[in-house]
Amino acid sequence: MAYYNRNGETLKIKRKKMQYLSSGECASVCHNNEIILKEYFSDTLINCRLGTKIFDILKDIDNNHFIKLFEIYSDMDLSEIIQYKANVRKFFVDAYTAEYYSDDSVNVLYESIDYILDNFNELEKLFDIFTDNLIITDDVKRKNSILSHSGIIIIDPDTFYTSSFPKQDIAVINKKELLTLFRSVCTSSIGKIENHDDILKKIVLDLTNIDIGSKTDITYEISKKLTYVKKPIDYLTK
Repeated sequence: MAYYNRNGETLKIKRKKMQYLSSGECASVCHNNEIILKEYFSDTLINCRLGTKIFDILKDIDNNHFIKLFEIYSDMDLSEIIQYKANVRKFFVDAYTAEYYSDDSVNVLYESIDYILDNFNELEKLFDIFTDNLIITDDVKRKNSILSHSGIIIIDPDTFYTSSFPKQDIAVINKKELLTLFRSVCTSSIGKIENHDDILKKIVLDLTNIDIGSKTDITYEISKKLTYVKKPIDYLTK
């Protein structure tokens, strides 16, 4: 068995020379200094894997806040690759490659408010691109993002999918998902500090308590709450 792309070409990188990065319920990830290889477990369901259609759309999205996808692969033996080339076997995504990003684990609560507002302003534009492409985002959270000093990057779009819903409905779903990301990024940054529970409640019940519609500017709504502080933690502890 070997990994083949849709052109019948084998995976060129040497997996033995890559380092283990992480694993979850659906896949494991290894990397070198430039590329990640994400390999789905054999029992991972279809809706937890990138499909060919959504991959092609996402690959064409060139945005500094979204993972750069390279190629998808199917694990096939010789007979299966022959069947695939003869259009008898469908392409089943077992792995994909993408750009590797180093996570600086930036604590957004102690950064200048410019960091979180600037990043989420750009992320909101990115999510508008998803909406324009009729893509519904899913499972967007701190664990599936990179917090580097140069910016926040969405890295795990495996459960994103296209939809025939009206665009305004997709917009609402995506904006709610973006707000979920904001809440997740903030709550994961609390750490073991004094008044942990009080800060958590204020994040959930105050800072991220925003009514969402298809036209809601989430970053603007958050910025209004952070107007008179230098860092998010100042707002949460006052």
